[in-house]
Amino acid sequence: MKITRRTLLGTTLALASEPLFNETSRAAGGTLSIGLSTSIAVLDPMLTTSGDEYIYGNLVFNGLTRIREDLTTQPDLAESWTHSDDLKQWTFQLRKGVKFHHGRELEAEDVVAFFKRIIDPKTAAPSRSNYAIVTNVSATDRYSVQFELSIPYGGFADIMGDRQAKITPYELAGEIAKKPIGTGPFIFQSYTPGDRMILTRNPNYFEPGLPRLDSVVLRIIPEPSVKTAALKSGDIDIIWNLPLEQVKPLSAEPDLRVESLATSSWDAVIMNNQAPPFNDVRVRRAFQLGVDKRDVVELTLFGEGAPTISPIPRTSPFFAQDIPINKADPAAARKLLAEAGHADGLSLTLIVPEGRTQRERLGVALQQLAKSAGFDFSIKKTPMSAYTAEVSGKAPCYIDGYFARPTVDTSVYPFLHSTGSWNQQLWHYKNEAVDAALDAARQTGDLEKQKAAYIAVQHALNDDPAGFFAYSVNYACAYRKSVQDVKTHPMLLFDLRYGTKA
Repeated sequence: MKITRRTLLGTTLALASEPLFNETSRAAGGTLSIGLSTSIAVLDPMLTTSGDEYIYGNLVFNGLTRIREDLTTQPDLAESWTHSDDLKQWTFQLRKGVKFHHGRELEAEDVVAFFKRIIDPKTAAPSRSNYAIVTNVSATDRYSVQFELSIPYGGFADIMGDRQAKITPYELAGEIAKKPIGTGPFIFQSYTPGDRMILTRNPNYFEPGLPRLDSVVLRIIPEPSVKTAALKSGDIDIIWNLPLEQVKPLSAEPDLRVESLATSSWDAVIMNNQAPPFNDVRVRRAFQLGVDKRDVVELTLFGEGAPTISPIPRTSPFFAQDIPINKADPAAARKLLAEAGHADGLSLTLIVPEGRTQRERLGVALQQLAKSAGFDFSIKKTPMSAYTAEVSGKAPCYIDGYFARPTVDTSVYPFLHSTGSWNQQLWHYKNEAVDAALDAARQTGDLEKQKAAYIAVQHALNDDPAGFFAYSVNYACAYRKSVQDVKTHPMLLFDLRYGTKA
C-alpha cells in the first residue's frame, strides 16, 4: 500500500512524481556559478552539517526519495515503496540501471551498508536520531531494501529524502570523504577550499536528458558586498542564502530576480544547560522574558521572518497559537535573575559565527535588547569552520541556527528530545514532558494527536526553555534572469537537473 506524504508543515499530500518543470530534451546549458559564504568542510554526505555542504551533497548524490520545492516527496533512487499496515515495515524498490560515477550499478547492498553506517553511534552522524527507529535493514533481493522499525512511523519515506541520507558505494565508505562518488546529476571534479568546487555533468545520469547544464561551479565568497557585486556583473549567476537586507535592493535590479520564502529554518541563542549560569532554568526564563522577539525580527531580519517558540514555524498547523509573543519585561527578568543569585545581573560572552552576517547581527541586536534585563554581553566572533570543534555543545552561550527539515518530527525530535543527536551537540536539554510528547507524536499517524503533542512540546518549552529561539527565518536567493528553470527550495537546496543559463 502506498503512503500519503506529510510535509514539513504537517499537510497531508498525495505522492508526487511529476517534475515541477517542463521536461524537454537536453539543451547545452553552459556553466552555472553559485556564490556560497563558507568553505565546504565535509565531503561525506552523511556527515554534512552546513548549508553550503548540503548544496554540494544534493548535486553529487541521491537519496531514496527527493523532497520537492513544494515540500512533497517523490521517488528518487527508489522508484516505489510499500509499507505494512502497522507502518513498522517498509520496502523500497530501487530503480534498475542506476550507475555510480565510477561505473558500478547501484544495488540494495549499497543502501543497506549506508543505513547501517548512519545508525552506528561510532560514526557520529548528525542525523542519526532520525533513523534510530530502524531496528534492521536488509536486502530482500538485488533491487529491494526492507526496513524494520521499532515504532509505527508514517513519515519514513519522507526522511529518506533528507540532506544526509545520500547513498554512496558500499566499497568506498572509507574513502568517500576524500573521493566523493555518488549517483547524482553532477560529478565531483575538484575542490580548492576557500575558492571553488567544480562539478561536471553526469553523462550517465539515470533520468534521460538531464541534467541540462554542462557544469556547476560553487564559488566561496565570504564577503556579502563582493558577492553582490559579482552577481550584478555576471561573474556569478546565483547568490545562495541572500542576506535579507539585500532582498528589497536587489529586487529593484532589472537583470535580477529575487525569491524570499517562509521556512522553518531558525536561529537561536544556544544555552548550555549543563554549564553555569544556564543550568538554572530561571536564567533561561529571564532571558526569554527580557527580550521582545518582534524587535529581534525587525532588527535582524528586516521583517523577513517571524517569532517562534521552537523549530515549528507560525505557518505550521502544529504551531501553538495560544502562546503569546509577549513584550519585553525587564523587571520580571531581573527578578528571576536575583532569585537565581544574580542580583547584579550577568556579564557573559556571546559567541557568534564570523562571516554569517545575519547571526552576527542577531548577536548585536541581543546585546542591545537584553541589557536592560540584566544580561551584559560581550561579542566574540569565531569562524564557522571552528564551531564544531570549539563551540558546539561546549561553550556556555552562542548563536547558531539550523535549516528546515522534511517533517515536523525531524525538525524537532533531534534537537529537543534528551536522546536527540543534535540536542547532544547543542544545549544538552532534558525535559520529561518534552520527551513524552515527542515520543507520542512520532508514534501516531493521527494528525490531531500529533498536533496536541506538538502543542504540548511548545508549552513545556515556554515554561522551561532550552535556550532562546529567536525566530523562523525566510530563505532568499538572488538569480540573474539568464538562469532558467531553477526554483528556490524551502530546505535551502538547489535542484539543478532542469536548470539552464540563457
